[in-house]
Amino acid sequence: MKFQSELLIFVLLLATNLRVFFVSHVRRDPLVALAPFTFLLSVFQILAWGLDFFSLLAFVLALFVLLSNFHAIFRYWEKLYIDHYSVLMKVWAVFTVTLSLVFIVALVWFAPVESKSSKLDVKETQYRLRGNFRTGFSDAVAVNIADAFISEFSKISLPSEENPNQNKNDEVIIFFPDKRADTMNYVPYLQQLALNGCDVFSGDFYSKDCRYLHSFADNKILRRTFMVIKSYMNKLQFESQREFYSYNIKMEAEEMLKFVSEKIESERGESDFKCTLICDVMGHSALTELKEKYPEQIKNIVFIDDFSGYETKGFGLIEQTDPLLATVMGKSKDYSKRTLNLLCEKTLEVLKNDAD
Repeated sequence: MKFQSELLIFVLLLATNLRVFFVSHVRRDPLVALAPFTFLLSVFQILAWGLDFFSLLAFVLALFVLLSNFHAIFRYWEKLYIDHYSVLMKVWAVFTVTLSLVFIVALVWFAPVESKSSKLDVKETQYRLRGNFRTGFSDAVAVNIADAFISEFSKISLPSEENPNQNKNDEVIIFFPDKRADTMNYVPYLQQLALNGCDVFSGDFYSKDCRYLHSFADNKILRRTFMVIKSYMNKLQFESQREFYSYNIKMEAEEMLKFVSEKIESERGESDFKCTLICDVMGHSALTELKEKYPEQIKNIVFIDDFSGYETKGFGLIEQTDPLLATVMGKSKDYSKRTLNLLCEKTLEVLKNDAD
């Protein structure tokens, strides 16, 4: 959805600027209304998915197109006659059309390699929560700004006569994304675990009492981008601060365990289930302490960054989910899904060994 909405914005910008060459001797220019509409879309894009390279490009270009068309927008609302657009406006349009085409090509070139959960027979559910770790979290209504997002992935095959429990996922997994990524950057991995019979939960928390950067960047829109930049500038220094982040991750882990426990008990009537915790780079110490504290609920911890062959540790499956960042890091887009298959195979092997 993120890729499609970004593509739509650039296509609308292309149409907005191309119209300059075809509008002449008209009473009104209705296509100019695309300028403010596209700018609003670029703002909503950032609010929904966070700030990254392409969303920033879309916002900046949409802003310039809006400002350059302000006079035309005014004439449209006032129903004033338009003879033709000036040479300067046409030169500007050539520039913005060229940029739009370049950005469209780049966006398509770096498009993610992904599959919709519904096409994979996987049910993906997102829970929006409002609150903080001090006072607790509750469901966020539509008009609320959410402070936490918990995603659940489970297989949706209906039960058959031969296998009445086919849609029951016995293995419960709680996944903790690294802060240089978020749940979105691990979705292919979480989908595949669900396809293999696991009920997978992953959470992203942005409450005010869970600060990683201790700056204005500690929010849903900016945190991942700033964490990636911080890590890229000095990876060794960043990873040496693992313990510094442990307190926050431990709070998140406790809340996730509480949320999943209540959900499993309400849906299955099971109060004594055991789950497996999985994390990537960040969270080793926090999850180890959590297992010692709740041994009756946690049966194992899997550190996927310990798997040999996983080359983008801490960033998720960016060869699939964020090919542009992967390219910056010297990796190529992963059409073969090598990293995905590697992580799933080794994770399922660990789970199988635990079951035995």
